[in-house]
Amino acid sequence: MKPWLLNILACPIDKHHPLDAYFFEWETTEDELEKINRDAGVTTIHFKKQYAHLAKQIADGTVSPPALEKIVDETGSTYSQELYADAKKFLNRLGFEKNREEKKLLEDYPEGIDVLYRYLNLVEVEEGLLHCPKCGRWYPIGSAVETIPELMPDDLRERERDLEWLAKWKDKVPEEVLTEGKPFTL
Repeated sequence: MKPWLLNILACPIDKHHPLDAYFFEWETTEDELEKINRDAGVTTIHFKKQYAHLAKQIADGTVSPPALEKIVDETGSTYSQELYADAKKFLNRLGFEKNREEKKLLEDYPEGIDVLYRYLNLVEVEEGLLHCPKCGRWYPIGSAVETIPELMPDDLRERERDLEWLAKWKDKVPEEVLTEGKPFTL
């Protein structure tokens, strides 16, 4: 799952947005994360179209800073944590920006747009967990299919598979999910 997806994901049960996101393991290799982090903030003509698209998403409100604030990176990668911290700094700067026109964003914040683009679109979560703070439901990322968030209603969930997956990651799963999460707890 690309972190960008958190901008649009909502709980399928109560439609709450944003979801709490816990990242346990990256599909992106540590070497790739190091390169992405090293190059972050250095704009490239290669991503010109993507920068324009991201600026449009920021301007029209598709990018949800509250959703991105809910990320907890438990992967142990300092590269991803540094990249995330830089992306959050940029989003915080945008919070004070009154003029969010695409052209102005691209002119005034090229480095920030690059950092945010790289974090949202170039890294891939292999396994993690999404949690709805409103109804208490949790959803695995990468349990049945690598990198895919599994936002299924309770009656379509596979209890044994979900519990096995939850037990695998119990050291990184929030206590609240382990003891009170829906539809299953350890």
